[in-house]
Amino acid sequence: MSSRRTLILIGAVVIGALAAFLTLSYVRGVENRSDEAGQMVEVVVATGPIAKGSSSDAAIQGQQLAMEKRRRDDLPANPVRRFADIQGQVAAVDLGGGEVITASMFVPATALNGSKSASLDKGNVAVTITVDEAAGVAGLVQPGDNINILANYCGVATGGAAGGESDTCSLQRQNTPAGGGAVQLGTPSSYLFQGVKVLAVGQSLGQPVAAASTPEGGDTTATTAPPATSPLITVQLPPQQAQLLVSVRDASLYLTLNRPDYTPVPIPFTNNLPALPGEAGVSPYPAEAATGQ
Repeated sequence: MSSRRTLILIGAVVIGALAAFLTLSYVRGVENRSDEAGQMVEVVVATGPIAKGSSSDAAIQGQQLAMEKRRRDDLPANPVRRFADIQGQVAAVDLGGGEVITASMFVPATALNGSKSASLDKGNVAVTITVDEAAGVAGLVQPGDNINILANYCGVATGGAAGGESDTCSLQRQNTPAGGGAVQLGTPSSYLFQGVKVLAVGQSLGQPVAAASTPEGGDTTATTAPPATSPLITVQLPPQQAQLLVSVRDASLYLTLNRPDYTPVPIPFTNNLPALPGEAGVSPYPAEAATGQ
């Protein structure tokens, strides 16, 4: 009997300790949640009236928008926690002052007035070209990308005289007794433009369609529209360059997709090569690129 009583006593002690531990954990969890709710968080607040359509940049400069601290549990959904998240946008509603700014209160100008022209950089115009899937980098080009535009054509001027167009308008080779020989490009291409900014693909400007909630760390994310696929590529260029692009509309246009840090470099026109790079055993990549430097 004594052994049984001992086991019962031990069991009661263990159950009591477990209950005490669970109670303590629950109390601490409640306290932590209470502490988090009472934390002061820095958010963007309207300090005075802001009319619908007003620029956020002007409001920031005029101190109609300011960074202030608010209790976390008093904040609305999706509060804006830094000026950078609304810079370049306009007020979507009239603000009377005192409101905590949320992601829906400031939107791109195009979302407010329906005009696409606000997406253009100053001094540029929009012009659209048509390319098939192969010439358009298989649909990988998206709004905001940096591209080069090449013009491919037949019949080039040689020595000041108009060259005749070949039957196949393709690669031609001057044969030698030993084989090989110089290569003449029957359909040479030239870099028409470099470093061109893509404004839209089809009718998609690629702008965010919904704002996501702001994470604890203060970063914001956005849900973007699915990648656009269309043979219509709209780019922005200065008016004179847009005129040149339209002037070569009869040429076959090809696009190259560039890295964001791409820098235009001189690329001279050529339609004659002593040999093809693959035949010469020459890598198309510079030595520093091949070594990853």
